Amino acid sequence: MFKKYILRNTRAKIGISIITFFGLMAIFAPVITPYNPWSIEFMPWARPSPAHPLGVNSFGQDIFAQLVFGARPTMLVGILAGFLTSLIGMIVGLLTGYKGGLIDEVLMRVVDVMIALPTLALIIVIASLLESMNLIYIVLIIGILNWLWMARSIRSQTLTEARRDYVDAAKALGMGDLEIMFREILPNIIPVVTANMVMVITGAMLTEATMSFLGIGDPMMISWGRMLAIAFDNGAILFGTWWWLIPPGLAVATLGYSFMLIGNSFLDIYASDRGGSVKL
Repeated sequence: MFKKYILRNTRAKIGISIITFFGLMAIFAPVITPYNPWSIEFMPWARPSPAHPLGVNSFGQDIFAQLVFGARPTMLVGILAGFLTSLIGMIVGLLTGYKGGLIDEVLMRVVDVMIALPTLALIIVIASLLESMNLIYIVLIIGILNWLWMARSIRSQTLTEARRDYVDAAKALGMGDLEIMFREILPNIIPVVTANMVMVITGAMLTEATMSFLGIGDPMMISWGRMLAIAFDNGAILFGTWWWLIPPGLAVATLGYSFMLIGNSFLDIYASDRGGSVKL
């Protein structure tokens, strides 16, 4: 399926190309820019120039260096939190969709209650209870609070698969519930799981950017959201320094869009194989 996914879907190739670009930028950040993103050594508010392609911020720090190094925590939080969210959502979705009954009723009511609560408000409350924020806490908070919609999506697909003949055949062969869920049903809904996973990665990156913008992220971590927060706090709009505001915002939007392209392409493949349409 992977070859089919790469070779036949234009949106997937565009998405992968964008992610590869930002991934290489994060890996080779020290090679791309000679400046330390934390170093205060230049004239504040300097405009873009050959030496500083995106100018200098109000503290005398190179903005391009911060943009390049900011790709690391932004992508890391998105991917790690996305995987954690996907793991929880996949397990809950498979369990409720296959087992049904009391387990389904209890877990889905928990999901309904949590969906009704404002996620951002919960994040702010949890962050206020912690002595300090770091990368691990950010990943855990985002991952634990963002699995709800994925669980619903996986549950709906599992309900459909649980009625198929191959599941009945597996039961007749004496396979246990866990074996049927993870060895029989899961491989058949992998495109849906993957599509959901790349979507929640996008959501995780946007959530991290929001947390940093609101000042509840890790103050020692340079991310694109943190760059935007510092820019707003120091009057970047007032002074018209677009080169400080637009690049990190555009980077977050572009990277998020690339993950959405990949997610939609997986759904296209799943729908074409099943002769129908699938929605997250």
